Amino acid sequence: MRYFTTDTHFGHPLVTVLRGFTTFDPSRSTYEEILHTYGRKAAEDWAKKTALDSGLTFRKAADTDAHDRAVIDAINAQVRPDDELWILGDIGFRTSLNHFKDCLRALNCRHLHGVIGNHDDWWLEDKPACNLFETLEPNDVVDIGGLGTVNLSHFPYREDLAYSWPDDVSKFSAKALPFDGRMLLYGHTHQLSPDGARREALNVGLDAWALQPVSESQVIAWFREHTTARDMGRANAAGTPSLDMPTF
Repeated sequence: MRYFTTDTHFGHPLVTVLRGFTTFDPSRSTYEEILHTYGRKAAEDWAKKTALDSGLTFRKAADTDAHDRAVIDAINAQVRPDDELWILGDIGFRTSLNHFKDCLRALNCRHLHGVIGNHDDWWLEDKPACNLFETLEPNDVVDIGGLGTVNLSHFPYREDLAYSWPDDVSKFSAKALPFDGRMLLYGHTHQLSPDGARREALNVGLDAWALQPVSESQVIAWFREHTTARDMGRANAAGTPSLDMPTF
């Protein structure tokens, strides 16, 4: 089985705080209460505001060890040693090389594949870190039964960058893939929903999937639900590249 995830952000204080792993709420009880009552955006805003109002830097407010354990445990609960795990970028940031490599080694998977994100340049010169991956590319593809060749990228399609962060068009247009009619798995946006800007795009980031990896069967089911004959007819009428409907 293949699994996909992205934006693990091992060791990254700001992302750790936004995901509710903090020194001022060590049980995550307040964060979880806000999360379940008002949604993830409200919980993220509360965590960030509480840290700033307390005069804490994000490094002091973040419990990065707890965050990284939670991400690793969630992956290991599903991914078996002989499965494939694809991490589509922003794998770790603002941490040490040793901690970064320790997190990767803790993953219960012998077939680890990486796609490079905008926060990954800092460790790419370390050969032992790169050697932990079977493949490590700026972008990649996989063949998924019923879907054909699926693009893998850290970024949304180039034409959709304007829907993510405000300056992404100027920063990442050269790195993002142009839309070629294929389906895409991506991350980067930290969005709270798996839905992409187009029906052919699925966000597999941790924030969109409750910190869980996404299985190949979940990917197939998502596209089966979202890629309808009506969607494809609309795309063809607009002159965009046509896609064969997936068969399951």
